[in-house]
Amino acid sequence: ISRPGYRACCLASCRASSMGDADEDTAAKKKQKELQQRIRDRAERVKRQQERLEHLNTQLESLEDPQRHSIEQLRMEIDRVDKDLNGARRDRDTAHARLAECKELLDRKTEDKRAASDQLYTMLLDSEEGKQAKLEELERRFADLRKTAAT
Repeated sequence: ISRPGYRACCLASCRASSMGDADEDTAAKKKQKELQQRIRDRAERVKRQQERLEHLNTQLESLEDPQRHSIEQLRMEIDRVDKDLNGARRDRDTAHARLAECKELLDRKTEDKRAASDQLYTMLLDSEEGKQAKLEELERRFADLRKTAAT
């Protein structure tokens, strides 16, 4: 393509996309895989439901009219409950994913706290050792001064 500015636009776009973090790429790939899996799952579910509906329609046509009306009502009720059930499953899956994220965050924060506590303990220990060494030096000097004053 030989439109003016097209090549510069493409190069800028390529540079911008190549500067993205590896984490963003990984997260995007993970989301894409999850989306593809959900699409496959939904397609399978729809196929199974279609087959069930075809089977039920065949059976329904063979029944008498009074039974047909009752069965149609039950089917509508089953479809309504199925929709509610799918919504509840989706909510549960979202909650499980959120729980996993929260657990991971808690683990990271706990590790950060432990590392900070270790660092503080090390700093306090070093400070106390320095004070102890200084005290011993002062006591030695004081003893030397007493000896010198006594003689």
